[in-house]
Amino acid sequence: MTVLTLSLEENAFNDLQKKSKQLNISSEKLIQKIVADYLYLEKVNQIRQEMKGVAQEAGFQSEDDIFREIS
Repeated sequence: MTVLTLSLEENAFNDLQKKSKQLNISSEKLIQKIVADYLYLEKVNQIRQEMKGVAQEAGFQSEDDIFREIS
């Protein structure tokens, strides 16, 4: 595992501490989860954007059109 050092604004640090206590996990584990979740969502959004053109070529104008078709 690679070690990363980062600086946080005091408010963000306090929020991090509070949330990690609520979840009963270390701040380090919470930051790891936050980064992993963010990167996953970015990947999903990138795929959605790439597929948007494909869907439009197939006649779908919105996600609702796709959901209606597969329901």
